[in-house]
Amino acid sequence: MSTQVGTDSSGERLASLTNRQELFARRQYEPVISRRALESTESTWFGVGVAAGDASCGLPIDVLILVFAQEMVRRELGLAKSSILIADSNACNAGVPRLDVHRAASLAQAPLEALIDRFGFPVDIRRSSSLAPAAEVERKQEALEIENGYVAQQLVQTEIMRSRGAAVKVGWALSACTYDETYFDRLYRNRFGEQVTFAYTIGGRTLNAQRPRACPYLCREPEDRLLLGARENAVRKLYGDATSPAVRGYRRLIGKLARAYRHLTGDDPGTPESFLQFVVDTSAPPATAGKRAARESRAGAPSSFAP
Repeated sequence: MSTQVGTDSSGERLASLTNRQELFARRQYEPVISRRALESTESTWFGVGVAAGDASCGLPIDVLILVFAQEMVRRELGLAKSSILIADSNACNAGVPRLDVHRAASLAQAPLEALIDRFGFPVDIRRSSSLAPAAEVERKQEALEIENGYVAQQLVQTEIMRSRGAAVKVGWALSACTYDETYFDRLYRNRFGEQVTFAYTIGGRTLNAQRPRACPYLCREPEDRLLLGARENAVRKLYGDATSPAVRGYRRLIGKLARAYRHLTGDDPGTPESFLQFVVDTSAPPATAGKRAARESRAGAPSSFAP
C-alpha cells in the first residue's frame, strides 16, 4: 500500500470515528485532516489550561471527554502513545501569580496521573514550562509578530509538539464560546499551513442552569462542577437540585463517559452514578497519603529538623 493510500485511509478512519462516537463534536466541527500530519505523526496530544483570568479551582470530571477521545484517536490511527500538556507557562505569562498557577497545575496533574495509571493508557503528562527553554519559546513567539502574546504562545506550542512527532491534536469545541480551541487552531493553520490534524470533542457541563456549558478542564465555581481529586460525595453534589435541567445535562454527559470507558477498557462501569463516584474516588489521593508522606519525610530527616 502506498503512503498516499495509507494516509487517505487513516483520514477516513478518523472521520468515521468522530462521526460515530458521541464524545466528538458534530456539524461544523468535523476534524481538520492533514495528509502530511498523518504521514509524520507518532502521537496525539491535547492541552489542559489552568487559568482563565484567575487560576482554576480544580479539574472537572469533564476532562475525561478529552482523555477518552484522545485514546480512541490513538487506537484508530495505530499510534504508540499520547501526551497531555498542562499549560502552566501560559497562565504565568498571562499574569496569573505563580503560586496560584503551581497550585492549579498540581490540581490538574495529580488526578490525571492517577486516572491514566488506572486506565492503563500510554500517556505522557507534562507541563508546558518543561516543553522548551523559555528563551527559545520567546524567540519563536517574537518571530510570529503576533501582538497577543497568549495567542502566539498557543501557536508556538502546537508547532513545537508537531516538530516532536505529535501532529494530531485533540481539542474541544463549543458553539457559544468565542475562544474555544477551534479559534487557536484556525490561527495556527493560517500561519503554518496544513501541518497538523485537528479533531474536536464536545464541551463540558456545569450545574448552573444559567451557564450549563463550559470548558471541560477549567473550573471557576467549584459548586457548579463535579471535580476530580476531591474527596466528596459526587453523586449527592450532582443531585443537589434534581429538577434542574443543568443536572439532567450533566448526567447525560456522565453516561457518555461511562459508555466510552466500557468501550476502551471492557469493564462494566455500572450506572452513571456509580461510574461518577468511581472516577472521583480513583482520582483522589488516599485520605492518609499526606500524613504518611509527612511521617516518612520526618523519619528520614536529621534529628535537628524533627518537629
